Amino acid sequence: MEPKFVQAGSVRLEYFEQGHGLDVVVLVHGYASSAAIWRYTLEHLSEDRFRVIVLNNRGAGNSDRSHLDGTPFKEGDYSVETFAEDLFNVAEALNLDGFTLVGHSMGGATVTQFALDHQDLIKGLVLLNSTPLNGRTLKNGWEDELKENLLSPKPPAGDMGFDAAHVTEDFKEAVLADIAHNPVERFIGGRRSMAALRLRDRLRNIKIPTMVMGGDLDKTVGVDNILADYLALPEEVRHLSIFHQSGHSPNVDNGWRLAIVLERFISMVWEEGLKAESLSSE
Repeated sequence: MEPKFVQAGSVRLEYFEQGHGLDVVVLVHGYASSAAIWRYTLEHLSEDRFRVIVLNNRGAGNSDRSHLDGTPFKEGDYSVETFAEDLFNVAEALNLDGFTLVGHSMGGATVTQFALDHQDLIKGLVLLNSTPLNGRTLKNGWEDELKENLLSPKPPAGDMGFDAAHVTEDFKEAVLADIAHNPVERFIGGRRSMAALRLRDRLRNIKIPTMVMGGDLDKTVGVDNILADYLALPEEVRHLSIFHQSGHSPNVDNGWRLAIVLERFISMVWEEGLKAESLSSE
């Protein structure tokens, strides 16, 4: 896919687009990764049925990492709230409406914040191994430890699903190169923002169909957090899918299964929408 760019408010963001279908799906990556993380999911999404937009958040890929005057973004510019605002500006600029929004890891928090602010724009929400929506405690010295890790020859990749048999070396290199290219402010600001999250209690305000997905071997956020987010949603809108023998990145190690579940979820959302329209017209 060839990169495209969109002016989202005051930032210029890189994105990729696949397919020409009527169902629009927006994929949002996580903390340190980039649009590259979705390769093995995109391979299995029908181009005839879906128009998929894969965003690089500010600081990722070739998206902006500085203000219009050239001043680099500070740590506070890499927060969940800022990413959600950027996402809204992308939706406006690309005239997106009635789309399905999918967020992985920190991206799960981003799309949750977006949904709480702009539920009228989306028809379905997917949280994939979302970072804990009630935040977490950072241990003493975490910032110095993080900066030291960033100076190592290999950037901290975390559980990226690299052990799966189908994962190629060029994929690993592309993902790791994007991670290594990250400004340190993105690492620090993002981690601070995730620690301060208080979104789980607000999930009760979600009124659109929401699929919570996760891997049963996820050691980054833990299955307990995935299930807690699911249970915090209203019973009438929540759906759950746990991938067996999968870690923090099912979009890598189980991309084909993720694509199947996503397609089924979107079909269900369409059917529910048609039923609601039929009832309202009677």
